[in-house]
Amino acid sequence: MRQPIQYMRRLRGFAHAVVAVAVFAVWAGSAAAQTPPASTPSSGTPAPTRPSPAASAEQNSSGLDAIVATLDRIGGTTRAESVSDGQLDEWREEIAKLRDELRSRIETLQPRLVQAETELKQLGAAPAAGAAPEAPAIAAERARLDRLRGELDATLKQARLLSLRADEIGERIVERRRANFTRQLLTRQSSVLDPAFWSATARASVEDGRDIAELGRTWVAFLRLNGGFVSLFAVLVTLIGATTAVALLRRWSARRERAGEASASRFGRALSALLMFARIVLTLPALVLAGVMTLDALNLLPSRLSAIGFGLVGGLAIASFGRGVGEALFAPEMPQRRLIALDDRAARLLRDHLVWGGRILGLVVFLNVLHQTLFAPVVLTVATSALLSVLVAALLAHLLLRLRPDPSRPDADPRLQWLRAVAWLLVVGIVAALVAGYVGFAAFLAGRLLVVLAIGGLLYIGLVFVNALFDEQLAGDAPGGRALAAMFGLKARGVELIGTLLSAVLRILLVMLAVIPLLGPWGIVATDVFGSMRQALFGFRVGEITISLTTILGAVALLFVGILVVRGIQHWLRTRLLPRAGLEPGLQHSVSALFGYAGAIAVVAIVLAELGIDLQKIAFIAGALSVGIGFGLQSIVSNFVSGLILLAERPIRVGDWVVVKNEEGYVRKISVRATEIETFERASVIIPNSEFITGVVKNWTHANTTGRVTVKVGVAYDSDPEKVREVLLACAREHPQVLQTPPPQALFLNFGESTLDFELRCYLANISFALTVRSDLHFVVLRRFREAGIEIPFAQRELRWRDGQPPEPSAAVT
Repeated sequence: MRQPIQYMRRLRGFAHAVVAVAVFAVWAGSAAAQTPPASTPSSGTPAPTRPSPAASAEQNSSGLDAIVATLDRIGGTTRAESVSDGQLDEWREEIAKLRDELRSRIETLQPRLVQAETELKQLGAAPAAGAAPEAPAIAAERARLDRLRGELDATLKQARLLSLRADEIGERIVERRRANFTRQLLTRQSSVLDPAFWSATARASVEDGRDIAELGRTWVAFLRLNGGFVSLFAVLVTLIGATTAVALLRRWSARRERAGEASASRFGRALSALLMFARIVLTLPALVLAGVMTLDALNLLPSRLSAIGFGLVGGLAIASFGRGVGEALFAPEMPQRRLIALDDRAARLLRDHLVWGGRILGLVVFLNVLHQTLFAPVVLTVATSALLSVLVAALLAHLLLRLRPDPSRPDADPRLQWLRAVAWLLVVGIVAALVAGYVGFAAFLAGRLLVVLAIGGLLYIGLVFVNALFDEQLAGDAPGGRALAAMFGLKARGVELIGTLLSAVLRILLVMLAVIPLLGPWGIVATDVFGSMRQALFGFRVGEITISLTTILGAVALLFVGILVVRGIQHWLRTRLLPRAGLEPGLQHSVSALFGYAGAIAVVAIVLAELGIDLQKIAFIAGALSVGIGFGLQSIVSNFVSGLILLAERPIRVGDWVVVKNEEGYVRKISVRATEIETFERASVIIPNSEFITGVVKNWTHANTTGRVTVKVGVAYDSDPEKVREVLLACAREHPQVLQTPPPQALFLNFGESTLDFELRCYLANISFALTVRSDLHFVVLRRFREAGIEIPFAQRELRWRDGQPPEPSAAVT
């Protein structure tokens, strides 16, 4: 067993050495191919001086003049009749740069203008006519600030106007791109049934083959001219190193996949699917990319062959993408890891057809790059699009025929029937477009179908992984959730709430990432989408209001962090500091609660300042709310104010025994709106705070826990009252919970109808034990009375009949 382990260690060391040699060889080749850098200025060169304010203003003006000239040039040329997509792409990039520059200028000028206005307010208004003149220095400073404010305000308004103009030109460019895309999509060409089309394709293919052969001979000559032993050795070492790295990656991924297969959880299966997808997608394209980049870095590839090589990498990546999604999603050979409930035959058919679809699309992409590099005739590009459409339509039709629904199963999902109908309509549409000559439209449908299926499958895997991560691994009762709760001091419910929000955010991001690649062929490229997102992030104006998603997200994050900090400090006060300060529990609760409310108000004020909302403007909101308070929010405000009074005056505290509105129990929590009372039956009663302020409240433990217990008892008229008093006092003095100071009292209260009424009054150190002490005294008094021969009579009644005779039993019953 020791020899194989040593062998693997040596193999791993050899692999590391190979990778290091490959990196050194590529770096040496790249360094030899590059020209030496330009000389840097000497240390004696004087440092640039800071420009003066006049020079800075002149630079701002010249910068805006250059932006105006660029917008005039692009705005005039976009109205031309024929503009290529390449030119539109260049203009769109220029407009994006201008937008960023204008946004930067506005963000720079805005605080400078605010500062100038603030300084002017500090100086105050100029002296009125006839008043005493002010100091010359103050007058000069006011004039300078007035001039600076005017210049900044004019420049800021011009920058905002140019930003609006840039947005308008950008929208016009997007509309032109969409128009060009629609025109190219609906351009009618030769039908696939036209023999002349295929004869022209054959002649162009022959010419294209000659160009490929000539390009191969050119490459051989190029290698003989520029190649050498060192270059070829570097290429070989790089390929060996890349192969070794890929092999190690495949081995690690396979081990993780087997671990995921062994796990019965949905998270384990989703993780195994993602690892399998990554292994398949990164293996072959990474090897080919390493080879192409090595040849290109060593100057062993001409420019045209370099473009073809990268096109080959793109085609292999697309084919590997389709295969990776098919294997990860359907897993025909591993049903225990399958994420979708399918039988083995259906999973195998879906996997095979998706894999072949990815191969077809990758082949077409490579052929288009090859045609573009070789400047092939247009007929070859059209024929390639027609080939894609025919193969995809045939592949889809074959899948539909093989996956026929089972008529013996009545529980078949009706949505599958609609899906089959849509698929057949798609096949018919592609074939009809090819026959009618709309090859571009047919290729668009075929390509979009493959892209939607592949990206949709990967999106499904990602959504399952995110859901399983937060539902199984980071749930409140899971080990990961308990660890997070202990780390951040949260409850299980809080961890689940945060996990739900993060899960929603991640799912939205995954959907957005999946939608962006699908927008390109509709005339909307990813840069347009990112441009809109960037504009929303950095702010856009609606009237006089500037809405910035970045500011909103920052304010939300600041609110979240601030509340967490306040809650953490409040928890520290309640559990660490206040208990060691010697304060009673009720006062500890009040201090921590007031700190929490004050901290929450401070955090909200900071968040409003971050959003740019002046606190003075809150008065208008308060005025609007006063109307609602007058109509429907009186009780809420009353309870809120009452809660603050309870926390400040503390007529009741946490732990007090209170009686309010026929409810009796212990105060467990005092919040802003209501107070929670736990009854002796362990029921929680929520009482509005206003009831404690405006109503009558009986607090047994307000000043202290001392309380009085009374025991009423009646004895027969022939009993000795002095002896009864001695027995009652002895029972009270002997009980350990009864205080001796003040002493117990036995009082002769009344001459009852049939008894002499006595009452035993005694005081307890803790009134919470009143029920137990009263029960103990009842037992002791009854026993002592029986031992002393003192009778406790029961009520007796004497009945007299008017006629002197009792009624008959039957009559009495009647």
